[in-house]
Amino acid sequence: MTGAVIWGLLVSSLAVIMVRRRSLAIALVASQSLGLGVYAITQGSGTQVALVVAGTVLIAKALVLPALLIFTVRRARKTRLIATELPALARLAIVVAFALAVEQLIPRFGLPDASVEHVAVGMLALGILTAVVRRAVLFQALGFLIAENGIYLAGLSLPGGLPVFIELGLVFDLVVIVSVAAAFTTKIYEQLGSGDSSLLGVLRD
Repeated sequence: MTGAVIWGLLVSSLAVIMVRRRSLAIALVASQSLGLGVYAITQGSGTQVALVVAGTVLIAKALVLPALLIFTVRRARKTRLIATELPALARLAIVVAFALAVEQLIPRFGLPDASVEHVAVGMLALGILTAVVRRAVLFQALGFLIAENGIYLAGLSLPGGLPVFIELGLVFDLVVIVSVAAAFTTKIYEQLGSGDSSLLGVLRD
């Protein structure tokens, strides 16, 4: 991957932390997954199995999961805004500070391309932190997708790539997580009229 594309993955991860529109955030993560999927196909060993697996990952992460999330957004219309969320610039400052700290603390694991290694670690940290600082359940699900994309990028850059069963296992886990998050988001909107996960603390038996 070219340097511009690599750093574009990181920029899209940062953008998800700042944007308010759920559909825009989904589009950013979908484009990120699309780029990684195309890279996986071009970097494939040339065997039919490798191409089939890379194609499956591409379809699941860049098409199926974003479509599921868009469908959830259409069903869960906002009736009130999330008042407990930090302003965009404050979220960005917190996340960048933590991501830089994590990038410095994690030891190098020897990828051939140092820039890919930095971006992969950055995406992992940004994805986890997105799930922490964003209140909306749907954004938290997107955070997990970003973190997994960081792991996937690192795996693709290893000599020989990721084993087939690990690639498929990661995709299966993502499908389960996003499906549960989508169902959870719909229920929260039905009961509370908002996707603010902090409101769950007021629920009682």
